[in-house]
Amino acid sequence: MKVLIKEQTMRIVIILILIIISFLLIYSFELILKTSILVAHFFYFPSILACLWWKKKGLIVPVFLAAVLIVFHIILDYGIFNLETINNFLRGISLIVVGLVVSILSGHIMRRQVEFNEIMEDLRRSNEDLQQFAYVASHDLQEPLRAIVSFSQLLEDNYKDKIDKDGKEFIHFITDGAKKMNTLIKDLLTYSRITTHAQPSKMYNLEIILNDAIFNLQESIKESGVEITYDEMPVLKVDKTQFIQLFQNLLSNSIKFRSQEPPRIHIGVKKINDEWLFSVKDNGIGIESKFFDKLFNIFYRLHTKEEYPGTGIGLPICKKIIQRYGGKIWVESEFGKGSTFFFTIFPKKNKS
Repeated sequence: MKVLIKEQTMRIVIILILIIISFLLIYSFELILKTSILVAHFFYFPSILACLWWKKKGLIVPVFLAAVLIVFHIILDYGIFNLETINNFLRGISLIVVGLVVSILSGHIMRRQVEFNEIMEDLRRSNEDLQQFAYVASHDLQEPLRAIVSFSQLLEDNYKDKIDKDGKEFIHFITDGAKKMNTLIKDLLTYSRITTHAQPSKMYNLEIILNDAIFNLQESIKESGVEITYDEMPVLKVDKTQFIQLFQNLLSNSIKFRSQEPPRIHIGVKKINDEWLFSVKDNGIGIESKFFDKLFNIFYRLHTKEEYPGTGIGLPICKKIIQRYGGKIWVESEFGKGSTFFFTIFPKKNKS
């Protein structure tokens, strides 16, 4: 309450100072310089300011100033219908019109601002609710899925002599489906944790982080025979766990979608003003341009699960990590000739 009163008092003081300045200027121009070219115009600023602050209530300022201006000139001219008085009367009316327009626009802008703030707050709450729902659903669903897998295996082991070929195949479908669902849930849980369970950023040499990601992929690297090279990496303030995940997802994609040629991957980096531009280039199967915009949508897949395993969450996870650093991610590719994934980050914009 005290803050509100103090703010109102400050507004009144500022308006009064501006009005006094206007009167001094009237005195200067009218009585000393004997000109009325700029008289009315010095009233516009306090009028507009008052209407912006108090909206419709602020109209009292331009109305008051307009009345003072008209009366002032009537007294000076000792006439009512001369051209100068009419001119000043029109100037006074213009003050009122300006104040009215400004007050209406101010009220309109204020209402839109309130609506915008309410929408943003609703979006924030909705986003938090969705993240919490994804976390709870993912976490709670893992236990029944583990039970399905365990009891299916027990059923197969304990009754394998009593179950025919079709029964064993059905059990295999149940187990395989539960395992795939469990993988999907884990990926969804990882996606929801990017913002809710983010760690504070610290200074790291990204070469160490990249090597950790490469180490985690040793099995698929040996199996594919891929050659991985990279530029000299910078030292940046990042979330180590998430950047390992970022590099790991992009490298894993390049390895997975390799072509018949000996696979090669190169990670490039360069600084452009305050942002860092990274690239992950491969010589894999490539991507058709019509799919570029859809790649980063959650659960979107270009290929069937029979062709290439996965859940379609890897690239959306990369996108969400990069967004924490004010960056963006995109792909350039030619079908059959490999792909290059680019991403930028602004370490100073890290939303830790």
